[in-house]
Amino acid sequence: MTKPSIPGVVRNYLAELDRGLAGVPGEVRQGIVAGIAEELEGLDASAAASRIDSLGDPAFIAAEARAGVPPRSTGPKSTKLVVAPPRVSEQRWYVVVTAALLYVGGLVVPLGGWVGGIMKLWASPLWTRNEKLIATIVPSAVGVLLFGIFAIGGLGFPWWHALLFGGLVGPFLASIVIGIILSRRGWFRAGV
Repeated sequence: MTKPSIPGVVRNYLAELDRGLAGVPGEVRQGIVAGIAEELEGLDASAAASRIDSLGDPAFIAAEARAGVPPRSTGPKSTKLVVAPPRVSEQRWYVVVTAALLYVGGLVVPLGGWVGGIMKLWASPLWTRNEKLIATIVPSAVGVLLFGIFAIGGLGFPWWHALLFGGLVGPFLASIVIGIILSRRGWFRAGV
């Protein structure tokens, strides 16, 4: 038995399809060409031409095949884990700036420096929520408490002493203590 001859239309179509599949991996490429060749096998020239029209342009088939195959890596694959650099609010210099604003920010820029330190503190993930609440509330609470003791307590201090201790010295000392504790904790939690 002799093999039936393949019409020129089929040979040209399969050759064009094979050229179009140049960037597709070998197994996929061979599978597509073999599948279409099987469909066109045994058809005469006019039936093959009709079937080729229904299959569509070989460039379109090749483009669909390339779209369905993940791109091949050109270089060696790395198993090394890529770690993103730490955010600005997770670095050690951020801890130093925040602590400095909490320590002396209120004295350098009255109230504004301390508020800036509190804002930086709340913007960073280095401290827990409880630490942030303590740093925010305690200096003000110490100031109110000392002012109350000196002004209302009947200790005989003039009002300006009460204001000095309650408004400046007490919150300043509380901020220093809290700033030291928070800076140590933040320093060890910070990345670089």
